[in-house]
Amino acid sequence: MEKVRGVGRRIFKYILRKWKLLIAVASLNVIGAILSVYVPYVSRLAINDIVYGDVSSLWFYAIVIVSFTVGHGLINFVSRYYSEFLAQSVIYEIRNDVYRRIQNLSYGFFHRINTGQLVARVTSDVNQVRRFIIQLVSGFLGSLITFVSAFAMMLSLNVELTLISMIIAPIVYSFVKFLVPRLRSFFIRARETYGDITSLIQEATTGIKLIKALTVERAFEEKFLTLNERYLDSMLGVARYRAIFWPTLTLVTSLITLLVYWYGGLKALGGQITIGDIVAFSLYINMLIWPLMWIGFIVISYQRACVAASRVFEIMDVEPEVKESPNARDIRIERGHVVFENVWFSYDGKHWILRGLNLEVRPGEVVAIVGPTGSGKTTLAHLIMRFYDPQKGRILIDGVDVRSFKIDSLRRQIGIVHQDIFLFSDTIRNNIAYGKPEATMEEVMEAAKLAYIHDFISSLPQGYETRIGERGVTLSGGQRQRLAIARALITNPRIIILDDPTSNVDYETEKAIYDALTRHFRGKTVIVITQRLSTLRLVDRIIVLDKGKVVEEGSHEELLKKGGLYAKLYRLVFSRE
Repeated sequence: MEKVRGVGRRIFKYILRKWKLLIAVASLNVIGAILSVYVPYVSRLAINDIVYGDVSSLWFYAIVIVSFTVGHGLINFVSRYYSEFLAQSVIYEIRNDVYRRIQNLSYGFFHRINTGQLVARVTSDVNQVRRFIIQLVSGFLGSLITFVSAFAMMLSLNVELTLISMIIAPIVYSFVKFLVPRLRSFFIRARETYGDITSLIQEATTGIKLIKALTVERAFEEKFLTLNERYLDSMLGVARYRAIFWPTLTLVTSLITLLVYWYGGLKALGGQITIGDIVAFSLYINMLIWPLMWIGFIVISYQRACVAASRVFEIMDVEPEVKESPNARDIRIERGHVVFENVWFSYDGKHWILRGLNLEVRPGEVVAIVGPTGSGKTTLAHLIMRFYDPQKGRILIDGVDVRSFKIDSLRRQIGIVHQDIFLFSDTIRNNIAYGKPEATMEEVMEAAKLAYIHDFISSLPQGYETRIGERGVTLSGGQRQRLAIARALITNPRIIILDDPTSNVDYETEKAIYDALTRHFRGKTVIVITQRLSTLRLVDRIIVLDKGKVVEEGSHEELLKKGGLYAKLYRLVFSRE
C-alpha cells in the first residue's frame, strides 16, 4: 500500500505542475455543479406552485431550468476539453521524461529488459495514466463538488430524508474496500501480460524470415494464444467484479429512492414537507448517489493507473551503470593509442569475461582481435566505447582514462560497425549522416565512395533520398554492412572498431573496403574483431584472446609457425574458407 501511495504522489506531482490549468478546470466544475444543483430546487418551487394552483410563474421557472441545463452542458463541454488538455499535457511531460531517461540509460539495461515490455510501458501504460487523470479532473472534482452541493441543499430541505439518502455512503465504501485489492491483482497481471504480448509480436515481426524458414508459425501462434487467453482471463476477472458492483449499487439506489418516496409521502400527508420537496429529493438522490459511485469507479481507476505508472516510474528510477564523472571534459583524441591495463570485467558480476587483460594498440595500427566464442572480443569494443565500465583496471586512449572523457566526446571520436547492423526507417543519406547531422551532401557521398556503396546508391531511382526499412530489409546483407561502414567513416574518427564487419560481403568487396580503409585511415587506429582468414591477412597484427586474456599476438604467418591457439583455430575454422 505504501508503494501505491508513493506512485500516486508522483502522479499528482506531475498534475500539480499544471496548477493553473487545474484551478481553471476546478472552477468550471464548481460553476457547473452549482447550476446543476439549483435545477431540482427550482423544480421544487414550480411543483409547489402547481399544487397550490399558481401557474403564473411556470414560464419563468421553465426558462430558468432550461438556461441552467444548457449552461451546465456548455460548461461541462469546456471542462471536459480542458480536462483532456490537462491530461495530455501531463502525459506529454511523462513521456518526455521517460524517453529522456531511456536515452541516458546504459547499454546493459537494454540487454536485460524485453523490448516489448519497454514499448508497452512507454505507450500503453502511459496512456492508462492519461485516462485516470481525465477521470480524476473531470469526474472526481465534479462528483465531489456535486455531492457536497447536493448534500447541503438536501439538509436545507429535510434532515431526516437526507440521513435516509446517506445510507448509500457506507455501502459504496464497503464495496470499494472489498473490490480494490482484488482488482489490483487482476490489473497487475493484465499489464504484465500485455507487455509479453507486445514482446511476442515484436519478436515475430522482426524474426519472420527465420520463423517461416523453420516453419514454426504454429508454435508462435500457440504462444500468442496462451498469452492472449491469460490477458482475457485477467480482464474477465475485472469484468466479473464490475458486473457485481454496478448492478448492486443501482439496486440499492432504487431501494433508497423508494424509501425516500415512502417516508417523504408520509411526511407530506402530515403536512411536514411538500410534494415539491419529495420531487427535489428524488432528483438530489441521483446527484448524491452517482457521484459516490463515480468516486468508487475513480478509486478503481486509480489502482489501475498506479499499476501502470509503477511500471513507467520503474524505468525512470533506473540509474545508469555508466555515469559521466563531474570532472569529465571534452578531450580530443590526437593519436588513437589504446591501452588496456589489468582490465577485469563481468556482465553479471559472477562470471569474468576479461581477467586481468593487458593489451596495447599502437597509433596507426590495423589490429585484428580473434579468439574462441566467449573469449571477450566484442567486450573490448563495448569497453572502449564505454557502453560498460570495467570492475577493475582501466582503459587509456592517448594516455587518458576513458572515464575522464565526456561520454559524447569519446563516442563521437570513435567509429564503430557492429555485428548486427541497424538501419533507421529513413533515407539512405540520413542513415549515413546520423553520426554527423550537419554533414554536406559531398561529405555523405565521399563516405559512401570510401565504403564502395556510392555506385549502388546512384543506381537507385531516388538515389540518396531512397527510404529504407527499419533494419534495412530492402537491402542485401553486404549493402547494409557497407552503409554502416559509410556511417562510421563520415565522422572522420581517430579510432575505428569493426566488429565482424565483413561477414556478409564477398571477397572482392571486402578487399576493396579494406584497401579504402587502410589508405584513408593511414596513421589512425583500426581494431577489427573477426574470424575470417581473408580479413586477417589485411591487418598489421593479430591479437589472440582466450578466457579473457591475451595469449598470442603477431602476424598471420608468425602465429601459424608458433602452433598455438591461433593455429588450432585456423585448422578448425579458417581452413574451411
